[in-house]
Order: sequence, then structure tokens, then C-alpha cells
Amino acid sequence: MGRLSAFVAAGFPQTTSHFGDDEHGENAGFNDLEWSTVREHAAKFQPFLKAKFPRYYEEMEGIAEGAQVELLDVVALNIRSEIAGSTFLARNWKSKQKPNLIILRVKPKGVPNMELPVFQTITEAGIIEKIGFNEHGVGCLLNGILLESKTKREALEKIEAVGLAGSSHILLGDSTGPTGLDCTSIGFAEIPADDQGRVVHANNLILKHEGVFEPLWLEDSPKRTARLTELATKELGDKASFEEILELFKDEQGFPASINRRQRGNNDSNTLFNVVYDVTERKGIISMGRPTEIEEQIQIGF
Repeated sequence: MGRLSAFVAAGFPQTTSHFGDDEHGENAGFNDLEWSTVREHAAKFQPFLKAKFPRYYEEMEGIAEGAQVELLDVVALNIRSEIAGSTFLARNWKSKQKPNLIILRVKPKGVPNMELPVFQTITEAGIIEKIGFNEHGVGCLLNGILLESKTKREALEKIEAVGLAGSSHILLGDSTGPTGLDCTSIGFAEIPADDQGRVVHANNLILKHEGVFEPLWLEDSPKRTARLTELATKELGDKASFEEILELFKDEQGFPASINRRQRGNNDSNTLFNVVYDVTERKGIISMGRPTEIEEQIQIGF
């Protein structure tokens, strides 16, 4: 069997699968902020974005014009992780985001002397790109701008050159395997695959970062990381398939704050969708709804 890169956050040496249990209410970072305050924070980023990333800024201008909304609102949507400072890998969203989900196939154009890869991504209306993979087999969960890279290493070099402005977890991978990025507002550290080829994570920083204090956002995050590590065995990796990897995300230990999450009681987030990407084969399946209550499955690929 070829090396399977199922983008969900853990991997294996023979069949490199990356499994990640990442549940979060997508607007969680804004829950305690008035929108006027969010806009004030976003305005501080505008000059930097316009100077350093004119193509993306122009794309946000186009979204604002087409949607007939103010540009600052679109900017705020696209940099909300930096404003919020939360630690997350956007995989599952609160159910109220369901009407805003879109799947895009993008062919970047208009960049002088550059031939950028075609990529496919699931994102939310107003956010230019997010969770997907490209025609070269480079996959990324969270920061879709990295999908314009031809290799995982190239994507890593882009992050090193530009830096980050908030806490998050970014999972990158190509046929060479997975790499997790533990990100803070002052830098990031790479999380290499373990001795079974896995990178497993949830909504909390895994590595130590000098000078950074990151309170635990969700108390169940370490428990979900431990549970997924337990489930993502070497034996599973040896025979990994889309169906078997999806099966991991049906787990309800610790329900409702489980890998397969349910909005109930004190738990305010619900699993909205699951992705399994085989970036080596350039194929993926997006399962809408909780993995035990799939409403629709969409196949993407090249």
C-alpha cells in the first residue's frame, strides 16, 4: 500500500496517516469581544496586510465588494485567530457555521513570473482559503495560504519568513510525512512525527514556548489527544483507509466533549464536518455532519 496521508492528525511509517481531533466553535475567540472591538483590532493589521500580502488583500477587497459589506469586517474574519489568540486547528465548527461552509477549487492567476498550484479547500464564505490540499500533494489544515507551496518544506519556509501573530496549531504534510506546528504570537515550534509516524493534537499547546503563557482553553483537549493516540495504532496504520480513519472520529469516550463532539450541557460546540485527505494520492473525502450522523460526503482531488 502507498503512504496514506489522511489529514486528521497522526501518521504511520508504512502508511503515513495524520490524525487530529480538533473541535472548536469557530467564533470562540470573539465570544468575549464586541464586534466594534474586533474591528478596532483588525484595523491595526490592515497596513501590514496591504503592504506584505497585496494579492490576498485584493482578494478580501473583492469579497467585501461582492458581498456588499465593509472591508474591515472581511479582514477581521480572515485574521480572527490572530485577534483571538486561541489554540486550535480548525476542523470542526459550531453548528451555526454550517450555512457558511463552502468548498472551492482554486486556480490562482495574475501573479507575475509565478505558476501557483491549483488547490481545493473547505472554508467559510468570506475567508479566502483554509483546510485543503493542492495538485502537488501538499496539504494544510488551518492556513490555506500555504497551499500555494509545492512541497511541505517550502510551506514551512514561508511561515519562517513571515511569522505568525497568534496561537494555533497548523498541520502540514506531503508524501514525505506530517509536521505539526505549535504556534504562538511570538513564534512556532515544529512537532515531528513520533516513532510510529504520528502527529496527534487537539486544542492545546503541546510543546514548551519560552516566555509564553497559554491557559488551557478546553479542559478535555489533553484527554482527546490521549484518546486519539490510543486509537491510532500502528496496526491501523498498516492497513489505513478512508473508512478506517473516519471510524476513529466516531469515538464518543467522554461524551459530549468527545472526539465526536455533541453540543450539550456545558459543551457549546458540535462536530460539523470531518476531512480525510490522502495527499499522496491527491484525494480527499469531506463528511458533513457528525461522523456518526453523516449528512453528505463530498469527494475532492486531482
